[in-house]
Amino acid sequence: MNKLLIALIAGGFATVAAAQTAAPAAAPMAAPATKAEMNKEKAKTVEAVTKSDVNTTGSTATAAQAKKDTAVSKTVAKPTTAQKKADAVTATTKGGESSTGGPATAAQAKANTAASKAMPKATTAEKAADVKGAATPKAATP
Repeated sequence: MNKLLIALIAGGFATVAAAQTAAPAAAPMAAPATKAEMNKEKAKTVEAVTKSDVNTTGSTATAAQAKKDTAVSKTVAKPTTAQKKADAVTATTKGGESSTGGPATAAQAKANTAASKAMPKATTAEKAADVKGAATPKAATP
């Protein structure tokens, strides 16, 4: 058992030591011989970074999209005053038919009110019996 523990500890130290060794150095890039070659390399890098086929992000692309959207919106005819009035009348006459309810909802509310008024109210004795029955655990078991 002791030999096993010693072997495990030694293996752990060996793993840690191997992980801490330096990585082999990468081969250095060949440096351009003249300053003109260096400038050409820099120009190629800058051109590659600044030039892209399609720019889909940034302010330039956003401005271009906004210009297209504006042109499309200008082709759509604006509603006339008569159309606006007709829309307003339609909206106000249908008023109750939105998600908040309408004539059918009002009729259902009347029916519910009438049904609740038709039911007899509980007397004080019935209320007391209900409270006592709820408080007593024996009353709940059949």
